[in-house]
Amino acid sequence: MAVFLHRISMLALPNAVAVLLLAAFLACITLGLAMIGFFMLWHIGAKGGHASFGGLVMALLVLAPVGIAASRHITLPNLYDITTDVDDPPNWLEPPPFSASWLPRSDADDPAARRAQLEAYPQITGRRYEGAIDRVLLAVSEAADEAKWELVANVGADALVDGLEEIPEPDPDAEAPAPTGEADPARAPVPVPRPDTGSGWFEPLPTYALLQYRTQTLVLGIPQDVLVRLSEEEETTYVDLRAATRDGNHDLGLNAELINGFLRDLDVRLLGIAGG
Repeated sequence: MAVFLHRISMLALPNAVAVLLLAAFLACITLGLAMIGFFMLWHIGAKGGHASFGGLVMALLVLAPVGIAASRHITLPNLYDITTDVDDPPNWLEPPPFSASWLPRSDADDPAARRAQLEAYPQITGRRYEGAIDRVLLAVSEAADEAKWELVANVGADALVDGLEEIPEPDPDAEAPAPTGEADPARAPVPVPRPDTGSGWFEPLPTYALLQYRTQTLVLGIPQDVLVRLSEEEETTYVDLRAATRDGNHDLGLNAELINGFLRDLDVRLLGIAGG
């Protein structure tokens, strides 16, 4: 019930964690009593074998997911904010909301925390793509939409999106043109002129963009905030990410999994132009 009520936003995460810990404590007592019941059944033939088995099953249903979370809490560092750039993390456009609770909360930008991230998640690094920032931004937006991320704020992205023109899809009923040895102009990308400022000069497109999203985990509905930074450098675009949970001092590895999954999806969409 605690997981369900939190999933539908009727129970705050700290309160849900408190209920889950209480349930785990009761499950441990149930597990101990079930073991006593099996012991008495084996040695003196006491009744209650079915009840002991039922208690064992119910206890394990509670303790199994709690045990997985506990193992992650022990083996992973106390981090709730993960970034691909520990030296210069992207700054939040809108600071994620935080409500004080019984769960501890430390400074995410503490140098010790960033060093702990490097040791625990050395694979969390940015991506460089050989392409203009507007095309990489299009792939980022498509990946975010597919993941059902909610856009909260952005800087520089609107101007880049306005400069893009989608290539029209071919008509399935149209006959294929005979090969002539020349490129078909209908299939070539149409160049879009830069926006005119009215003074005769064309305004250059930005070479930097920030997009902040809001999402939540699939099963437990734990809220997460995600920041994507795109920086155009000559003929390449570098993508950095930052992900954070809103409560507590430990994300149980969820933010690292989110960043890794998103970057894998982005690599597939931009296949062939990814670099280190």
